[in-house]
Amino acid sequence: MEFNSQILDNLKNKPQLFKELKWQIIEKSLRSFTTIFISLIIANIFGTEDFGKYSYAIALTNIFIGFSSLGMPNLIVAQISKYRINSQKIISCFLKIRIVTNTLIFLVFLIYMFLNFKIGLLLVLCISTSFLDIFESYNQGNLKLVDNAKSKIIAYCLGLFLKLISIFYFKNYKLVLIIYSLEISLSYFIIYKYSGLKFKKIFFDKVEINLLKSVIRKLIPLSLTSLFIILTSKLDVLVIQSKFGYSVLGQYNIFSQVILIWSIIPLMFTNYHMPRLAKCYSLSVSKYKSEIIKYGKIYFFIGLIISFISLFVFNIQYQILNYNNKEIYIAGTILCFVNIPLCISLLQASIIAINNLHFYGFLKTTLNFILMLFFSLIISDFLGIIGLPIAINLSY
Repeated sequence: MEFNSQILDNLKNKPQLFKELKWQIIEKSLRSFTTIFISLIIANIFGTEDFGKYSYAIALTNIFIGFSSLGMPNLIVAQISKYRINSQKIISCFLKIRIVTNTLIFLVFLIYMFLNFKIGLLLVLCISTSFLDIFESYNQGNLKLVDNAKSKIIAYCLGLFLKLISIFYFKNYKLVLIIYSLEISLSYFIIYKYSGLKFKKIFFDKVEINLLKSVIRKLIPLSLTSLFIILTSKLDVLVIQSKFGYSVLGQYNIFSQVILIWSIIPLMFTNYHMPRLAKCYSLSVSKYKSEIIKYGKIYFFIGLIISFISLFVFNIQYQILNYNNKEIYIAGTILCFVNIPLCISLLQASIIAINNLHFYGFLKTTLNFILMLFFSLIISDFLGIIGLPIAINLSY
């Protein structure tokens, strides 16, 4: 009991928390700044129509990457945190599965983009190297959050420099998509180097059949869950593009990016808390339950606070851009309050992964997607674009 209490105390190491939060704040702030800054420049220089195409290409790419991940990230973190002594065997198993799924999705991506949206082919590098994201989860499970943050900071800085050259020198927003793809791939490559793993070794390591069966069994509901999560998160973009066109999508996205970027705050906390909660669960279930209740209240208040912050920032942004579109203004105002259920859902995702409640997670996300699809199509017919943020809030 004394040993367990000592470990639990170590899990609450405040200096480590501040260090990790400091680097995550720098990384997330830089990411937020570069995303919003580049989006504003593209929208102002090339117009909302081209910005809509730019946003649509990235949204589609993220959907395909989400499909290929099969919901692995949280499961990898949970497994590595619980069974750190077998971490290399675990990551070897996930790597093999991820390469197979990534290859299949890559081929589907090429065919779909070639037939329907050729601009999306500029992001082919992003898709082909997306399997490297498992090393981010591996580092997170081993509490190497600072290394992950530093890797992304390097990639974001280089990406910002190249994107500005693409916009102001080459006058080409499509080149920005290529740089975006390069930036993502570079960040994951640096993360892999920080992991200290040898790619050849873990790739050729023999995987235990029992471990493989166990992982696949857990991934079946997780993959479907991941599918519905990514579709739900990008459904508003798909519906707006099909119903209202790229110009309206560009106007909506320039605001929604700023509104939803605040979700990085609870995400930083879940990145820190999840591996520690997983370890706490393996040591003391009763202590784990009390921690969950405490975090539930904390995440609700975080969601409430960032909703009002995003509302304040949105009003300033709307006055600056001066689009004079009342529907966009009302839609943006409603969308600000989605940060409350979004915060709770991030904590729920961690709990589902830690407790192996994957079937429950599948049911929840399936219901969310059905509700989102139903409300999006029905309400948007009557209220226009205002119906989309209402549907997002109701679906959670």
